[in-house]
Amino acid sequence: MSFLIAQVASSTPIKLPPIEYSAIAPELIMIVGAVVVLLVSSLVTKHLSKATSVALGSVVAIVSLVDSIYLAFRSGGQNANKAVLAGAVALDKFAIFFFVLFSIVALLTILLGQDLMDLNKGRIPEFVVLVLLSTSGAMLMASALDLIVLFLGLEILSISLYVLVAIESGSDRGRESSIKYFMLGGFSSAVFLYGVALIYGATGTTNIGQIFTFLANNLIKSNGVLLAGMGMLLVGLGFKISAVPFHFWAPDVYQGAPSPVTGYMAATAKAAGFAALLRVFFSGLITNQSDWVPVVGTLAVLTMLVGAILAVVQRDIKRTLAYSSINQAGFILLGLYAASNRGIGASLYFLITYSVVIVGAFATIGAMERLLGKRGLQLDDLRGLAKKSPFLTFSFVALILAQAGAPFTTGFLAKFNVVLAAVSSRHYPVALVAMISAAIAVFFYLRMALLPFRAAGSEDEAQAGLEEGEYGGGTAVLVKEDVKVKTKVDAAAVVIAVAVVITVGLGIWAGPLVSVANRAVLLF
Repeated sequence: MSFLIAQVASSTPIKLPPIEYSAIAPELIMIVGAVVVLLVSSLVTKHLSKATSVALGSVVAIVSLVDSIYLAFRSGGQNANKAVLAGAVALDKFAIFFFVLFSIVALLTILLGQDLMDLNKGRIPEFVVLVLLSTSGAMLMASALDLIVLFLGLEILSISLYVLVAIESGSDRGRESSIKYFMLGGFSSAVFLYGVALIYGATGTTNIGQIFTFLANNLIKSNGVLLAGMGMLLVGLGFKISAVPFHFWAPDVYQGAPSPVTGYMAATAKAAGFAALLRVFFSGLITNQSDWVPVVGTLAVLTMLVGAILAVVQRDIKRTLAYSSINQAGFILLGLYAASNRGIGASLYFLITYSVVIVGAFATIGAMERLLGKRGLQLDDLRGLAKKSPFLTFSFVALILAQAGAPFTTGFLAKFNVVLAAVSSRHYPVALVAMISAAIAVFFYLRMALLPFRAAGSEDEAQAGLEEGEYGGGTAVLVKEDVKVKTKVDAAAVVIAVAVVITVGLGIWAGPLVSVANRAVLLF
């Protein structure tokens, strides 16, 4: 034993890389904040209200947002991009762009959790902790310069999402969706990790910058291992962005998860997947773009068409928006397919505008579920909504039309830019398919936008009368329920209003956001 100790003592000490904590501060803020919320809720459970848990989580998200904005101003120079932690993590405009985006989405989601989810006082801290941890994983994915670090971020994001889908204890559908998501997500993670191993076997490294250098300076005669690795990376990340044919989980999971979680998942998981996809392929594997660009183009075409066509035949609102999300992923893939700075900038603009729109849309659906007193809305449930709640109707219509790409919304310029990027790269057939899929999608978007203005049928009126009797047959009970609904949508109303203002306001005055997205293309 003493011999072994002497051997260890005489061996060369392990050299740890220098750590620049300020470069990874947003991730650390999310993780430390989650630990603090967990400790506080464990020590003072009886005295910690729902509002206090939400307030703690909101403060953490705001601090992360402020720090991300500070990093953006500090890295204002053209040569401010740098690698930290021995080249494993990037601090560049691309990563900071996603830090800001993820912090905003986390803040909006936490605010929605108290009002639009059936969580008791003990479950609210768990919800806040999972959102913060999941966001830290997404941030790590966006800043990863090493495929191993990227995988760690992917798992932190995914495991938290598996639990969030089933966070409501009384939801059987949520538990079923969580199991489906876990099984398929575990499979996709395994495929991704195998792809990392093959990339390492072909290039001798997992560092994205070193992969680029190796491929730029060496001619591989037999590149079967490299191609297989690239394909598996595309499969693993394609699952996260719900690209066809890796989309089968999305409709069931979107439908089974609580509305705030669905909006968070549609925004954060998709944006994190695209952040990793753009960095790995456009930054690390750009020298081999002739190998992966046709595959990405095929995925984009299938994703746009399948998402638009299958959304037309859906009757459940969440499933309709799930297929809409798949269709939107196809449009975002056009930016990567263009394989140009213009295309990446268009994808980034699409991601930030879509994230705000989809969080607002699912917040609106959650508020409508509370208003109508039912979980899992069908399209016919939208009838008569304009009379019941003009605010929810206007907000829902504005956010749905933005996804359709209507003028004077951020969705119009988002779709226009990615199609224009494809045209600029002479991908005319794919651009034509994008226009066709957009025309198909207009049908179900307009259907959802017009239904709230149609009168409810006699069946709906009878149901309304039945519900009045079920509330106890007394006016006082019914009034009490109405007051409960009004107080419960206060925070949700703020989030919805913010989403609508951003969607319409920056749709009219688009310059600042487009400029931010274009500057974020400067990868390390």
